[in-house]
Amino acid sequence: MTMDVLAETVALLMKEAAAEIVMPRFRALAAHEIEEKSPTDLVTIADREAELWLSPRLERLVAGSRVLGEEAAAAAPALLSHLHDDTPLWTVDPVDGTGNFAAGRETFGLMIALVEQGQTRRAWIYLPIEQELAAAEQGGGAVWIDASGAHRLEAGCPTANPASQHASFYTRFMPEDWKKGIESYAANVGSTSAFLCSAVDYTNVARGRHDFITYHRMLPWDHAPGSLILREAGGVVRNLETDEDYAPRTLEGPHLVARDEESWERVAAAIREGRGG
Repeated sequence: MTMDVLAETVALLMKEAAAEIVMPRFRALAAHEIEEKSPTDLVTIADREAELWLSPRLERLVAGSRVLGEEAAAAAPALLSHLHDDTPLWTVDPVDGTGNFAAGRETFGLMIALVEQGQTRRAWIYLPIEQELAAAEQGGGAVWIDASGAHRLEAGCPTANPASQHASFYTRFMPEDWKKGIESYAANVGSTSAFLCSAVDYTNVARGRHDFITYHRMLPWDHAPGSLILREAGGVVRNLETDEDYAPRTLEGPHLVARDEESWERVAAAIREGRGG
């Protein structure tokens, strides 16, 4: 499976931003180069500089497009209103997993999506430590590129036995009733982890390494890229309450991420039962 010119160009921009801006700061940040946007939500000089470098270059690729970057939106939340018009919109997470990056942990990545008319049309996730890339086009499948070449992504089907499943259950922002249902199911899952990095979480599910994730806060730069890549690999990202598939204009959950439709339905039913209805 190969990528077209646009996909290759965005991938090259991500790799250049990682090589020239992000990686030179990894495990080399000075104290004044790390700030707290809000409690437990960090931003570094690498986040800001990478977003500023990527934004004009992405806008030149698609006529009339604009960038919705995580750091720009943090400074001016009104920018989120652009999700509701039909201008082509690039969502950019210049360093996803900033807390990990600032702490010197290797679980971080760069994420970009192209959103048009409220739908994610293209997506890219780049993991600079591994130098691995996932990319997808709506209706065109998803590809994983590593040192061995390009491969079609297929999430596969997890086992039906919770004791053999691996999952991440993020419940910090969940309403209490949904948190109760998720924790009830999670108690029987064999292995859980919390990478605190959507780039890693989504690509793990898309590669069949991970079975489920739950999220409530659905900011588009965190979820538009991974949701398209996973769907094109056969997975599901859907709201537990409304049964609607995730779209970038949706900013809250509860959402369940799964490797396939059948397992999504099975786990969703169990969570709803544990919630009490």
